[in-house]
Amino acid sequence: MRDFSSAKRNARRSAVVAASLTLAASVAAIGTAHAAVKVTVTGTVSCAKFDESSTPKTVTITPKKGNPDSDEPPGEQQVEKYTVKLTGIPNNGTTATAKVVCEDDDGDTNTYKVKKIPIKKPTTGAPVTLNLPA
Repeated sequence: MRDFSSAKRNARRSAVVAASLTLAASVAAIGTAHAAVKVTVTGTVSCAKFDESSTPKTVTITPKKGNPDSDEPPGEQQVEKYTVKLTGIPNNGTTATAKVVCEDDDGDTNTYKVKKIPIKKPTTGAPVTLNLPA
């Protein structure tokens, strides 16, 4: 006499495994469709509104959705170049706040912020240009 109960169990296991794999594949596809992107932001930062010896010490860009990044320009001129790489930016973009810390020859610091900066993935993949005047 054949034992059909083990054959039925094996068939059910196969069906459950196939259904699980199908579900996992569809969840992965949904996750990929809405994946976050990396956006490189470059530009200039200025400390001209403060003491004439003030130079940029740090630039931090904090997106509302995504991960912040900072850069420390050389700090030799009142206007310096910077580059930050923001990760976790939604495909449809977000807004961000830039914080600039300036330091003068005496070691005194001044800070300013620029709010509600739109951050979107450029269509060409080139860096986003954002110049931060004081």
